[in-house]
Amino acid sequence: MKRWAVWHCCTAVLLLLAACSDNGDDNPLSAPQQAAVEWREGQTIVALGTSLTFGFGSGCKVIPFDFACALPDSAYPAQLAARLKLPLVNLGVPGATTRDGLLRLPEALGRDPALALVELGANDMFQGVATAEARANLTAIIEGFHREGVAVALLSFAHPDMIDTTPADHWLQNRIEDGLAYHQLQLDLAADYGLPIVEFIFEGIWWRADLMFDSVHPNGRGYLLLEDNIARGLGDFLAASDLLR
Repeated sequence: MKRWAVWHCCTAVLLLLAACSDNGDDNPLSAPQQAAVEWREGQTIVALGTSLTFGFGSGCKVIPFDFACALPDSAYPAQLAARLKLPLVNLGVPGATTRDGLLRLPEALGRDPALALVELGANDMFQGVATAEARANLTAIIEGFHREGVAVALLSFAHPDMIDTTPADHWLQNRIEDGLAYHQLQLDLAADYGLPIVEFIFEGIWWRADLMFDSVHPNGRGYLLLEDNIARGLGDFLAASDLLR
């Protein structure tokens, strides 16, 4: 089931309200309006995230690295950038936790972003970081961006739909409660701060052997679909912001 959730925003200075609705009849979490970002030429969009933002498992982004590889970059920031009027900077780092993302906030702000796409929390869950700690870090990231007038959208890796599609012998089957807790954490932050959110970036990808590189990362084809999920999930928000080409 497709679930794209975009929440009504009430932020300051750089956000204005736009009366654009998500017409997905199967989306119980959609709100009737979204916020639009005000931006200027020369700004960027930053993608702050984990290996899923970096694009590990796609094309040339595998270990060991093949620096002579000429395959195109299918990580979502490279693909989404082609749809947007502002440059999209990939700040994804394999293994990054929410704490790592917070430490890299100054680097992200140094790119003069109008919008930050934040995909963090998967590694916290894998490493057993308490949701309260992850929430505190994500809250600090969101508030840090907002203090500088930067809009934030959340990208959630976990979703209840993963339970039925994860193989019985997959190690994540032992982390179901954690996965649900991290999913709810993303929803709560989106509601608390009025953020647009793509609720399940793995929609239609997890767990399909022809679209997965390993037990947690898509392959090149999978990343193309992941980017399409994000583009469609944020489509009305990006259109209201006049960010689409």
